[in-house]
Amino acid sequence: MSKRKYTVRVPKFAAGIRAQSGRIESVRSWWAMRWRTVMENMGLGARLGRGRNYATSGQVVSLKMEGPHVEAVVVGTRPEPYRLTIEFRAPSGEARERILSRLRAEPIIAARLLANDLPYEVEEIFQAEGFDLFPGRKLGPGRYDMTTKCTCPDYANPCKHSSAVLLLLGEEIARRPETLLGLRGIEIQELYED
Repeated sequence: MSKRKYTVRVPKFAAGIRAQSGRIESVRSWWAMRWRTVMENMGLGARLGRGRNYATSGQVVSLKMEGPHVEAVVVGTRPEPYRLTIEFRAPSGEARERILSRLRAEPIIAARLLANDLPYEVEEIFQAEGFDLFPGRKLGPGRYDMTTKCTCPDYANPCKHSSAVLLLLGEEIARRPETLLGLRGIEIQELYED
């Protein structure tokens, strides 16, 4: 039996957004560790390692967050960069209002978020309404509370390009935990608007 030979494909050079830590294991806050655990439990396998390489080498050249909608451009091996979107499930209607009401009822939560600290209570408030603060929960066969779409030919979802973007999001969450609320459609300004 002969061994298959695969050509090594190296991504094109890109001077994009570089992950600062290089290793997701270097995070220390409880919310950054939870994000790391979620990433590791998503069944990404080798795609997580390749995504880490993409994130640390600056292959993500554009990253835009608008609430639960994330758009990114990642340079890969092909001439055209890959475009991807990530959609996070956000509470709406009465569930959203109840979450906001509970968050507003405790001003210390907004104060701690402004100081880049995430109280455990925030996660509990989301869970009480049937939403997770962190991605990865399976809602049914083939349905998750986060969806990723990439223009790459990889059949796996999330692909290594999505993994790179999720790792960069993890770094932003480690620095600014209010980003987690934004990904669930709630901006910190809404906590003290009244």
